[in-house]
This record gives sequence, structure tokens and C-alpha cells, in this order.
Amino acid sequence: MGVLYPVVVVLGVAIAPHLLTVFGLTERLVPAGRPAESMAFLTSAVVGGQALSLAAAGRLAEAHGPFAAFAAFAVGAAAAILALALGTPARRPAATQVAAAPAGSGR
Repeated sequence: MGVLYPVVVVLGVAIAPHLLTVFGLTERLVPAGRPAESMAFLTSAVVGGQALSLAAAGRLAEAHGPFAAFAAFAVGAAAAILALALGTPARRPAATQVAAAPAGSGR
């Protein structure tokens, strides 16, 4: 089990920026009343996308070795996420206004 710890850490470092970017962009872009539905859909899409890319990477690894598969998909995914992040307009949340205390409330 001790050998698996560094492997999981390396994989987490490779995957975490992707997940943080995708879920962060989704949180910013979905309507206020639909975050749960959007996150459920996104989670399913991420799993489906990973399944398809793993199938393609397996074929590429068989044909050209594991380095070629990792390089092609890691670089391709990083470029796609960067393009998505740079191409998405930054929306700032509307300033929250503090309501005045009701008359007679003692505030």
C-alpha cells in the first residue's frame, strides 16, 4: 500500500486542475437555481469523457507505447481546458445588498 500512495498523489496532481477548472466554470455559468442539476450532468459527462478517452488511449498505447498515449491525451486535455478557460467570459457575481432592518426590530 505504501507504493500506491505516491502513484495516487501524482495522478491527483494531474487530474485536480482539470476537475477544479471544469466545476468552477460550471458554478459560475449556470443559473442560480440549477447548480445541483448542472453538477450532476457535468459529473456524468466527465465520467463518459474519461471512458472514451481511456479507450482511445489504450489503443494508442498498444500501437505506440504508453508514453505516446499519455503525452497525446495529457497535452490535448490540458490544451482543451486552457482554451475553454480562456474563452469563457468571466462573470462576477452581483453585489449582495444588505437589507435594512425592519422597523421596531431593535437593530
